[in-house]
Amino acid sequence: MAQLVRDVGARPVVLGGLDRARQLEEVAGFVIALALNGTDPSTAIPHFPPPADAA
Repeated sequence: MAQLVRDVGARPVVLGGLDRARQLEEVAGFVIALALNGTDPSTAIPHFPPPADAA
């Protein structure tokens, strides 16, 4: 999955295991709805800085 995320130009971030899948799916729906309604999703979700080992 991480490579697929990189292939589309994004940076993968691990936010939890399968026990968090339902919450992550709900957040994805929220972000998609914001984008479809013309709102920049980055105004409503936290920013994750790059890991220290990213160069």
